[in-house]
Amino acid sequence: MQNSDAFLAHFSAIEAWLRQQAEADRSSSFYQLVDRATLRNRAVARYRDDLKEFADLRNAIVHERTDGHVIAEPNERAVADLERLRATLLNPPAVIPKFQITVMSRAATDSVGDAITDMRDGSFSQLPILSNGKVVSLLTSETVVRWLASEVMNVYVGPWETKIEQVLQYTEDQDHYCFLSRRATLLDALSQFEEFAARGKDLDAILISQDGRPEQQLLGILTLFGGTNKGVGSRFLTLSTPTRGPGLSGRSVLAVWLSSENRRDEKERLSIGKW
Repeated sequence: MQNSDAFLAHFSAIEAWLRQQAEADRSSSFYQLVDRATLRNRAVARYRDDLKEFADLRNAIVHERTDGHVIAEPNERAVADLERLRATLLNPPAVIPKFQITVMSRAATDSVGDAITDMRDGSFSQLPILSNGKVVSLLTSETVVRWLASEVMNVYVGPWETKIEQVLQYTEDQDHYCFLSRRATLLDALSQFEEFAARGKDLDAILISQDGRPEQQLLGILTLFGGTNKGVGSRFLTLSTPTRGPGLSGRSVLAVWLSSENRRDEKERLSIGKW
């Protein structure tokens, strides 16, 4: 199979899926499908520019000469990019079971010493806090440091004598975590981090439960680490899960490539064929 055949197969699958998302008939152009689906689907909104760029490349490929040969052949990287985009849109990775773990938590009446010990032993810095079986807050290492700084002159107060609920008063911003249901996708999780950033806030963690409700059992917890791989000019967002329990240690990490941050010039995606 030539690269152009593979490319057009992936493109046709995406186009059919977009038509369903946009609830459009066959008279709508690909650009129109993308614009309409953008209003309904976060993934399409994220990859809007890439989709239109691939449409331009498709148009260059399908204009045939009289001898039946395509005038342009996409390179392997372009085909791989489109195949990855097809998988991301049509089969988006879900947060569960990918990040399903045994989530450590503490009661608000437990000592902060216990919480600090959990953080140290588990190598994580965010700990869900429960009251009557419901998540009521998220204790972070930054909050613990602020509490310690306020008590540095008080020799009579220590971590084992102080309850977590007392330390939580030093949380800088109560709006620093959120919930997602187990049916949410990885793109949904990334969108939450972006939405918080757009409001000038830090999202320390996403807590996952059956329906995204605080009174339900926690199934996973996601935190975000950002970085830039300057060698290839790509941006990576890494979601990590603090892990505990049999067979789990350290962090389970998933690096997500964002094509909207790593768009290539069309000339790099296109190899001009023989005339």
